[in-house]
Amino acid sequence: MQTQTSTAESANLLSALEALRSPANLILIVVTAVLALAILALAMGSVAHGGAAATFGLLLMLLAWLVGETGYCGVTLRRLQGARGQTPGGVMVSALSGFYAAIKVLLSMLLLCVAMLLLMLLTSLLFLITQIPGIGPALNFLVFPIVALIIGVSLYALLFIAAPLAAVAACNGRSVFGIVATVVLVIRGRLFDTALRGVLLNLMALFVIALALTIVSIGVTASGALQHMVQIGNSGGISAYAGNDMYGTYGDSFGGMGAGALSALSGLRTIGAASIVLYFLAFSLGFIVYASGWVVIFNDTAQDLDPAALEAQMRAQAERVQQKARDAQARAAQMAREHTGKSDDKTPPPGA
Repeated sequence: MQTQTSTAESANLLSALEALRSPANLILIVVTAVLALAILALAMGSVAHGGAAATFGLLLMLLAWLVGETGYCGVTLRRLQGARGQTPGGVMVSALSGFYAAIKVLLSMLLLCVAMLLLMLLTSLLFLITQIPGIGPALNFLVFPIVALIIGVSLYALLFIAAPLAAVAACNGRSVFGIVATVVLVIRGRLFDTALRGVLLNLMALFVIALALTIVSIGVTASGALQHMVQIGNSGGISAYAGNDMYGTYGDSFGGMGAGALSALSGLRTIGAASIVLYFLAFSLGFIVYASGWVVIFNDTAQDLDPAALEAQMRAQAERVQQKARDAQARAAQMAREHTGKSDDKTPPPGA
């Protein structure tokens, strides 16, 4: 029974390869990746200057992440639409929808990071127990493994499960609190199942990248060798013609060989630039499979979960925090007004 389940899961993940058939997915990933890398280069330059430019550079880094996530969410959205039997939108429509989803992913990940920091703060308080004289070292033998396990599981879930699940949930139309609630429910109830599927997907995406890189390498090597032979033959013909000319000299012959060498050098630069583009496309195929595969994982592990109750609790908690902040602000303003009134009463009248 377990073997049949594993086979079915592998078959479901293999359906993620269908996303490679759409050129629009490759266009989304490649264009947004190029834009994100360009913005990231500007950001690194701004950070290197320091000062106010460093702050601007950090904002550019955030924008670069949003642009890259836009392409990822666009592919995810197109995969969701295809799984529902709908016709996927065009490149521009998917990009705009992906940008909106990327903003929700950013906000939800910020909330999850805050929760992670609070969890690390609470677990670090356990180390205070290990400072008790006498029994501290013995307690540390028990406390340290517990804290390490909690932090390890939480960080793994945040980095390798929460981020891709948040993208699918955002493209599925869920709100920011709905995304956080969905991620929490999956981590709380189906962590190891989801993690195992994620590992299988990672291996499949890496295999696609390795296969694409192998094909590109074979093509680049064979085409480069063929072009090099053509250039050698062409430069040899020019050199022979210049040497056999009755009015030619050895200088003309060397000139022909130099022209052929310069032409070969220019061809090598062109081959290098074209090869970089091909290798970039090869890596992009892996990201397409990765985005499509997490849609399959989401449908298998999180689609039947109802985050409405947890989302309502989170909204109520957020409203209570906001109300407490408003009350504190009102009390501070009232105290400031009372202090100002007392200061005015103590001021002596003019001519006293």
